[in-house]
Amino acid sequence: MAVKPYLQLVRIHNVIGSAISALMGYLVSSHWHIIPLKVIIAMLVVAFVATGGYVINDVYDVEIDRINKPYRPIPSGAISLNRARNLSYITSLVGIALSALLGLAQFLVALVTVILLFLYASSLKRSGLVGNLIVALTSALSAFYGGLAYFSGDWLYWVSIPTLYIFFFTLVREFIKGIEDYEGDKENYVKTLAVRIGISKTWKISKTILLILVITSPLPYLLGFNILYLISILLLDILLVYILLLKEDIQSSAKARSLMKVYAIGTMLAFIIGSFSLIL
Repeated sequence: MAVKPYLQLVRIHNVIGSAISALMGYLVSSHWHIIPLKVIIAMLVVAFVATGGYVINDVYDVEIDRINKPYRPIPSGAISLNRARNLSYITSLVGIALSALLGLAQFLVALVTVILLFLYASSLKRSGLVGNLIVALTSALSAFYGGLAYFSGDWLYWVSIPTLYIFFFTLVREFIKGIEDYEGDKENYVKTLAVRIGISKTWKISKTILLILVITSPLPYLLGFNILYLISILLLDILLVYILLLKEDIQSSAKARSLMKVYAIGTMLAFIIGSFSLIL
């Protein structure tokens, strides 16, 4: 059995990113007071739940992917639809089972996240904005879940800052993804923002939110994160400024999404080092 198609199916890089997001949430909430077992379980829960979500999304997206991304494992025939569906069920159940080891609240959040991911893939994705909001919420919950695993002291205050940032950043990323997938989505009646209001207006909304993120990015420093966060985020903001200058067309969306992936990784690292208990 070839491993590569499965790694592509689960979007292994995104899964690793989700696990790192959970780690970031834990470190930010605990100020690096690490309980190894809790950290590991939280990262595994997020990784398995994310895997299930990505796979079930490909299961329901198979017809759209035949147009937009025919090279993906399912439409290309590398992995059967039934096998992919079973993999999604198994990984989601493993994630939910592991979450029970952390406590009731952690179990319920994992369960609700799985339900949202399956609802998104099966129906809500085609609703446009509601689907975008669910993706943004579930992405932000990866970081939140890390804080929830710590669940002590003022964890909620600290984890809320990166959680909100991830939510709005992911929302923009979804808008831009809708621009990139415009043709296939339009043909399959997926009511993304780009399909509903047009590519130009979607770009303008996306750029407005990105501009707000750039302007507010130093705010966490004023709320208690250290100077390392501030230095890092100001350097990363250069990427967002570059996106703000891109042409408002379909071709630019792919470049924007690539830059946003780099920015997302950099931002997680900025929050991680920015939460370290240093007097700087």
